[in-house]
Amino acid sequence: MKKNTSVFLGLFLLLSVSALAQDCDKLLHQSLYSFTQMTNTGSFSKDLRTYYLSEGFRTDMKNGKWGGSVTLPIEGVPVTLGMDFSENNYNEFRNKIINQTELNISKDFYQTTFSTIPNTNLYDAYVKCVEIVNDKSRTGFIQGTNVETEDIVVFNFYYRPQAPGDAMPVVSSFNVQPEGSVISGGLSVGQTLSAFSFVITCKRDAEKDLILSLQTNRGPYVSKSVAEGALSSSKDLPIGTIVSSLLNFEQFSFTTKNNEKSLDGKTWSSKKSKWAPCDGRSLPDSKYSTISSLPNAPDLRGLFLRGLNDFDPKYTTPPSDLSQLNPDQPGLGKYQKDEFKRHNHNSNAISGGGGSFEEGHGDPNYGGSGATIDFAGNSSETRSKNVSVYYYIKIN
Repeated sequence: MKKNTSVFLGLFLLLSVSALAQDCDKLLHQSLYSFTQMTNTGSFSKDLRTYYLSEGFRTDMKNGKWGGSVTLPIEGVPVTLGMDFSENNYNEFRNKIINQTELNISKDFYQTTFSTIPNTNLYDAYVKCVEIVNDKSRTGFIQGTNVETEDIVVFNFYYRPQAPGDAMPVVSSFNVQPEGSVISGGLSVGQTLSAFSFVITCKRDAEKDLILSLQTNRGPYVSKSVAEGALSSSKDLPIGTIVSSLLNFEQFSFTTKNNEKSLDGKTWSSKKSKWAPCDGRSLPDSKYSTISSLPNAPDLRGLFLRGLNDFDPKYTTPPSDLSQLNPDQPGLGKYQKDEFKRHNHNSNAISGGGGSFEEGHGDPNYGGSGATIDFAGNSSETRSKNVSVYYYIKIN
């Protein structure tokens, strides 16, 4: 009898895990609708295909929303489109999708495509869901990874009974603040939770935190999405923006809620934090590195900023004063040391007669018979008037 019971329980858990894994797939599908603003017609594959053929996808790619590139498995062959695509690249990519009635989405697609999306919470939510499914020791309400965009937050959480046959929770109260934020997936008083994973989609206010509160006969669940705030809004300050500040990094991080999305909400992380000091540090897994292909923050310690000679290669009109251009432009993000412009010094003291001394030739301490050498300046460098500040760069 014990053997049969064990076999039954094992089979039950196996079937349950399989069903729960499918819930993880549904979670990612629903989150993607919010992330891409796709129209939900009931067929995820068809909706995704329509989105990839839309002008919205083209714009998202150009703006770096999908990172450096997006790869789709079409008939088993990966097809990639980069954010710097040409018209021919885009037409080739689009034609291959046109020839597909639907896109067959698999777990491999999630792992190869969603992991490259700059909004890494979308991929993290799926990965965490799978981890929870495989961890049979976790029961009760379980915090998922909220999927966040500039305009929308997708709350996701899980409930796992302690044992097969345990009753699922019954909702006694459900609330999201600010009021009126819920777009889809709200819960009703008296409702019995019947699924493993739950997805609540809400519109967000850049200045107000979103707080989800759920009370049930099996205990409470609370989740919070921190407001981005005006200073750190991606709408106003895109990835790669450099700002100057009189606040040190600890003060700046506190003011901008810089580390709210890190594991403990306090520690700086190149993957989760929004800002990094411009001190040359490595930025693995940051959106900045994904989009720019630059592995490190610029090192601006002790330096001024100077514009490149060209901002847009399609705009060829030169400046009114060509002397403002950098004659030895080192390239984007490259350091250029201080130097004096090559010039001549006239001297009437050399050998007692008129003449000139060209910098870089001869002995500058030699002035000839009866010469007097005058040293000018009191500093160790030549510089303009300045005020010292901190520089920070937006990385996520």
